[in-house]
Amino acid sequence: MREIEKIIRHRHGRGIPDPAGTDDVDLCHAYLQAVASTPDSQSASSWALVWAPWADPVLLDLLDRSASGRSKMPPADAVAKMLYVRMAERTLLGLKTIGACDISRHARELSAKERKRERDRNRQEQKRRASGRVDRSSYEATSLTSLKPWEQEGISRRTWERRRVASLSRIDISTNGDTLASKPDHTLRDAQNNMHQARVAGLMVGLGDHPPAELQEAEPHGNSDMLKDRAA
Repeated sequence: MREIEKIIRHRHGRGIPDPAGTDDVDLCHAYLQAVASTPDSQSASSWALVWAPWADPVLLDLLDRSASGRSKMPPADAVAKMLYVRMAERTLLGLKTIGACDISRHARELSAKERKRERDRNRQEQKRRASGRVDRSSYEATSLTSLKPWEQEGISRRTWERRRVASLSRIDISTNGDTLASKPDHTLRDAQNNMHQARVAGLMVGLGDHPPAELQEAEPHGNSDMLKDRAA
């Protein structure tokens, strides 16, 4: 009932105009018929006192009698065909219980699902933008496929990528953590030099032809050492 009144206000203003002498007789009577067929509502006669005071009382009584005992509303699309409600008007007025005469219910459901998906996509897009993510068009505009830097160098993409991988895999050696090898001990080096100089001067004798005296009287350690008067 409230949606029928919404359609009337949108089309005619405060009420249904008297259709006498016009081509709107069928439509104006259709309003009365739609009101009478709405269950659990006031009668068409009492409703017409406000919205269609020109209506014939006999017609209104006939409509009330034909709709008496109705427990269900007519189908939404049937009411839409009765009142010539199109999808554009239905969407504009936000109708829910009245369908559309130019688009079926199945098509409306598919359209509603698509609109919901579009709203969901827009909401997810806003979340991605709020988190700092780049949209696909901007990403693709700066991608390698779009920029094609290998064409500027006059080489193939495979060659360009191979050179790029090689440059990225180069090993950089850092010496910050390395320590120098220990320097030779100057004291030991001086001692070695002094020993060499002493040998040259004849001050020191090696263990070759002239063994030290303390080793000449050593105890024999083998059969050949048992010979008397022979050095060990």
